[in-house]
Amino acid sequence: MSAQAKPINEVIKDFERSLETLRPSTRRVYVAGARAAIRAASLEIWQSTSLSDLLASIGKSPVEKTIRIAPFLDFLGGREPKQSLSGQDCAALRTRVIQAITKQMRSVKNPSIATRRDMALIAALCAAPARGSPRKWPENCLEISGNEVLLWNALIREPCLALALRFWHAWRERLARPDQRRLYRKSLGWSQSRLLFPGPKGAPLGRAALHNALRRLHVAGEPGSIGPITPENIRVAFLCRDPFKAGIRLTQEGFPKQFRAALFRV
Repeated sequence: MSAQAKPINEVIKDFERSLETLRPSTRRVYVAGARAAIRAASLEIWQSTSLSDLLASIGKSPVEKTIRIAPFLDFLGGREPKQSLSGQDCAALRTRVIQAITKQMRSVKNPSIATRRDMALIAALCAAPARGSPRKWPENCLEISGNEVLLWNALIREPCLALALRFWHAWRERLARPDQRRLYRKSLGWSQSRLLFPGPKGAPLGRAALHNALRRLHVAGEPGSIGPITPENIRVAFLCRDPFKAGIRLTQEGFPKQFRAALFRV
């Protein structure tokens, strides 16, 4: 950290950039805590000060216990934000999750709608980790254009993720039809929902949906520093090196042989 004086609003921006691997909701809480700490110290965001002086000023000011200012204090003190996974752990977790999804899709002969949804939920989180939880994503964020699977206008290059989302897209369209909705006992609210992953009545899925999907997905591997597989761990792992941003055009030759027939007939 530099000892040079800097406007406080620029310090806040630097702090927010240091949190880019965290969930959007977590970033908002931490940045709000930083702003609250600055107000408690009777400072203005246009003032210029060194990080050490800013840290000292905040340290002398009373702040409510419920406000999360520890991450900001760590930042001012020159400590990097804590990372839940190392680079090596991120690579290992990405590999394990991709292998688990691939194995699941190979082994289940007649998957239920719930299983398809679980696979697509996890695939969506892996494919667009910067977008946060897929529970509230709109249905139109997923598009199928010929051989291309696009999520938030980005082509998905990982075959098993593209396949899981393609299957789910097909189910969403199928169950929007009145005859299929009645056959599979889906409510009108569900079939008419504008969410990609609607809950039973069409509202967003509960917070536990992703956790439950991961519990039902067997992620093989030796126990180690990765710890339990959580949505946040997956998000961080796929943010470490996001291979889905650039994207490539998908063709039959780009998919494993066992997936080709199913993928291009859905």
